[in-house]
Amino acid sequence: MNESLSFESGLTPEHGVFRRVLHYVTQGFALAGGLVLLLLINMSLISIIGRKLFATPIRGDIELMEIGASIAIAAFLPLCELRGTHIKVDAFTMKMSDAVVRTLDIFAHLLCLLAALILAWRTSLQMLDNMEYGDVSTLLSIPLWIPLMLIVPSLILLALCSAARIHDLICPPGGRA
Repeated sequence: MNESLSFESGLTPEHGVFRRVLHYVTQGFALAGGLVLLLLINMSLISIIGRKLFATPIRGDIELMEIGASIAIAAFLPLCELRGTHIKVDAFTMKMSDAVVRTLDIFAHLLCLLAALILAWRTSLQMLDNMEYGDVSTLLSIPLWIPLMLIVPSLILLALCSAARIHDLICPPGGRA
């Protein structure tokens, strides 16, 4: 079982340069997402203390929390996909052969790849619409294309990670199937 907090990559020389680069980029995205969440926690803490003690919360704290959390969550998805640490219910596949499980895994990663590409495409279109029409957030007037612009690379990276997982399942590193 992969430990999600581990920084060990499990990469071997057979994985190749592309997979190593993909791993380090996804780790960087996840670390950036973690930093965003730490900043959001601190902002929320300051806002709560300000609200309770001084009657002066941070204006738009909930809005910033929504925007920041969406960016952070999108940044975590590629590493989760690359490591194969998504939540998986294997009650039905426990008694199936390895070939059937591998086929189902390929299908699942293919669906993830397609979903990531569709989400990246539609999010890009939404970003362009928001830029064109000047849509902004309610309280702070943050242009909504900015968080969308930060989410699209995570979705594209998620698609690349799904493709890498499919490749690993079809052509396992070291030739073991």
